[in-house]
This record gives sequence, C-alpha cells and structure tokens, in this order.
Amino acid sequence: MKMPLWLRSLFKKETYLKEDGSLDVRKLLLRTFLLMLFIFGMYFIGLRYYRLSGWDQNVVVQQFIENFGVHGVAIYVFIVDLFVLPLSVDLMWPFVMEWHPALAILVMGASSVAGAFFAYLFGRLVGLIPIFRKWVLKQSGTHTEQIITKYGIWAIVISGLTPLPFSTICTVAGILELKVHHFLLASLIRFPRMAIYYLIFTGLIVIG
Repeated sequence: MKMPLWLRSLFKKETYLKEDGSLDVRKLLLRTFLLMLFIFGMYFIGLRYYRLSGWDQNVVVQQFIENFGVHGVAIYVFIVDLFVLPLSVDLMWPFVMEWHPALAILVMGASSVAGAFFAYLFGRLVGLIPIFRKWVLKQSGTHTEQIITKYGIWAIVISGLTPLPFSTICTVAGILELKVHHFLLASLIRFPRMAIYYLIFTGLIVIG
C-alpha cells in the first residue's frame, strides 16, 4: 500500500530556511500544526476503535506499568531524544494518562532533557574528531548548522516545540560548542511542551 503524498510530505526531510538564511516560520508552524493534527487524529481514532471493540484501557495501561513502569517510559523517552530515530516520544502518552499529571510531565520532561543533554555531550565529543565532525554535520544537513549558528539557543527552544529534529539539533549544538548552560536552559522547554501535549491528550480522552 502506497503512502499518500500529503502524508509523506509531513515526514520528509527538508530545510526550514529561506534563501536569505532566515527561518521560514510559516512553513514551520504549518508543519507543526499538521503533524500535531495527524498524531492526535490517529490517537483519537485508535481510542474510539478500541473502545468500540470492548478494549479495557485500564487493564492494558496497568499491565504496561507493572511490566515497565516509570523506568520503562523514562528509558524510552531518553533514547528517542538521544539518538536520531524514526520514533516519537508521543507514543508514550497513551500509557501515562492514568498517572498523576505532575508525574507524567516530570518523567517525560526530565527524560527528554536528559536525552537531549547526552546528545549535546555526544556532539561535543564528536566535535573533537575532525573526520567525525565533518561526517555528522554533513548527515544532519547544512540547514541544521545554519539554524543553530543564526539562532543559537532559540534553535533548541524552537526544535523542542516543533517538528525540527530535536535530537539532531542537540547533537549539532554540541558540535558547534553552544554554551552548556545556555543549552540546558533552552532544553527545559521540553517541560512545558510535555504539559501542553498532556492537556491535549487528556482532552481527546474526554471527547472520545
């Protein structure tokens, strides 16, 4: 089955920079909105389907928590934001909605920040080896380096909220030796980001 063109366009790798080197805010906001709409839409459809099928959400969630618990969720989010993987931290939301809001946001946010920081440290290490530095920067795309060079810590903030590749941005930030305290401060944006997504997913459950 062939993936529709509009769907493929959501996940394709492309630059968000204009010809003059500035960030294309309109394209970035549009992609953010469409991706959020897609993720939440799939979640809502899945939730409705399983409820109509007699799926007991509490049993499944309880089983997941018993098998993996907080550590399982934390490790997953940490790995996703450390490595460049075709995965999303948002896959964990269905499994943490039964938790206390503060716990869910704290675990998801802290794990994300930790993964981002280790990606940054990996970038600093890679930056010391010229051949690896050149290869990683090439693989990440020239636009990634340009975005960080131009916007500094705001590149971390923006990528923490939008479809810009967060783990890639963090790694390149390390290679380009963005100041560590600036990086850590900017990466805290993941906490409000998780809070926003938690509220949205909670709303979907109420609607569903």
